This record gives sequence, structure tokens and C-alpha cells, in this order.
Amino acid sequence: MRIRPVEMEGSRQPDVVIEDVPDEQRRNLLYDFLYESEGNEDLVLAALERAEGGTPVLGWGDLRVYLDMYPDGRVVIEQTERFLDESQQDNPPQVVITIAEARKLILDWIAARDRWYAEREAKGGAG
Repeated sequence: MRIRPVEMEGSRQPDVVIEDVPDEQRRNLLYDFLYESEGNEDLVLAALERAEGGTPVLGWGDLRVYLDMYPDGRVVIEQTERFLDESQQDNPPQVVITIAEARKLILDWIAARDRWYAEREAKGGAG
């Protein structure tokens, strides 16, 4: 998965675009995972590490998605009920990725976002 920052109208912060993920539901849930992690990347990375070390971390998040992180290496990303229609209540959209994939997504986003800010600063458009 490739990610890149894009200008977000009316904001000094970039938005993320996830490329190379053709399935729209998967792409949206991964986006929501990054959105939910924004500003708390260190906490999410620590939770991933705890899960990798043998302690499940269940029910993380609450705005857009819930995350369940398991010692077997799975991260289940599930849409929160606020975004579900009636037909999805019993079977919310979800995607399963590995702890390694989740970690890489967060670290790639941090790196891309930092480059975006540095490029803006170099152009004199500090925000």
C-alpha cells in the first residue's frame, strides 16, 4: 500500500490518500484507521507492540473504527456503529491486516506527512 499526503482545502494539515488498494471498503477502513490514529500514533504503535508481545488490545478507538489487536498478529478494523446503516448493524464492515501492516501504515504516514510539512516550509508556505 502506498500513501501520500494531499492538500486539504481550508486546513493547514494534509489529508491522506491510500493508493494501490482497489477495494473501496478496505481502502476506506484503512483511511479511517489512519484518521483515528492521527495525533495518537505513539499510543497506537505501543498498543500494537503490546499485542505483538502477547497481550490482546481490544476495542481501541471510537470515532470512526474499532481496532482489535491480537497476539497472533491480526489487527481487525471494524466500522463504528455511528457510520452503519440498519442492514450493517449485525455485520459491520471490517478488514483484517497484520500488526506489521498496521505499523508500516502508521510509520509511512508519519514520514509522508513530515515530508509534506518540510516541503511546505521550504516553499515558504509554513502552516
